[in-house]
Amino acid sequence: MSSKGRYGLSVLDKNGKIKKEKSIDNTCNVVTYAGAYEALIADGLFGYYFAAIGTGTTELVRASTALNSESSGRSSFANAGRSGNEVDNGDGTVTVTLSRVLPFNLGAKVGTFSEVGLFNSSSAGILIAGQLIKDEFGAPTTITILADEQLVVTYILEWTVPNYSSLIGTGTVTDSASNTYDYEVYSQPYFFLFASNSASVSSRYTKSSFGDEIGFYDADGSTSLYNSGDLGTGFLQPGGVTHNGSGTVTFQTGAEVFSPAEGAWTGLTYLSFYGRDSTQASQTGVSDTVNNLSPSNTLAAYTLLLKFLNPISKTDSQSFEIQASFTVTI
Repeated sequence: MSSKGRYGLSVLDKNGKIKKEKSIDNTCNVVTYAGAYEALIADGLFGYYFAAIGTGTTELVRASTALNSESSGRSSFANAGRSGNEVDNGDGTVTVTLSRVLPFNLGAKVGTFSEVGLFNSSSAGILIAGQLIKDEFGAPTTITILADEQLVVTYILEWTVPNYSSLIGTGTVTDSASNTYDYEVYSQPYFFLFASNSASVSSRYTKSSFGDEIGFYDADGSTSLYNSGDLGTGFLQPGGVTHNGSGTVTFQTGAEVFSPAEGAWTGLTYLSFYGRDSTQASQTGVSDTVNNLSPSNTLAAYTLLLKFLNPISKTDSQSFEIQASFTVTI
């Protein structure tokens, strides 16, 4: 999942008129590793963010966690929405472009400044994106704001995420009777509702949407072979969802064991791993078995879909154990 950022700085006089000679447009900045994790996985793309400025002179990089020398006091906040801001790239991904206009109060910032950043809090918090202030040639520069002037920061963040299923893994398992079963693992769309420009902003890839339950389905994708029930956080543990700080996010479930006493099944083709909305009453199957695609709805939100190429069986004298792990690069 990739990200890009741009910022603009507008200086207004006391009457609200833009001083073009002091303003800077569409300058590239860096989306930090911590910021990408916060937005894509931890808390969502559309939350309230605040701008900050400072006097530091060191180039910000993806591993940065703060401005070099932040000036006290941040801007007002702004959030963003999905509808109208999403473009289907035609390659299984969409790009969501989110613009936030973040004004400081008139006279709130006075002095010469050299860096700008975007945070998820009015104080402290996570540095989502930032960079040195630069001129039209990409060289570091400064901006000077007087007591009768107002600074307005515009931040634009572009997030490219999947909106289709993708084959991400293959393998083979062998049961106690020496039967072998080949399988494929498919990632799923980023959003619960994956039609472009939906108003729904819920993500399947947030920490709260992964690993609550498993669905068991036959080859038609709709017949449930076994209702695992709500496995809750016990299934998600011990690994949970973690970030290594350098752009790799690992989703790791615990191991779930289904004993011989829990019965036999034949024809098991799909296993789905998903969280769920609180209104969901039951599992919802596989909506597209040709493309291995989960339903587009606000209920069961599959993050992973496992498909056995030769359907698997379990006798009432066998146990069945499943554990899932996958990584996302941000």
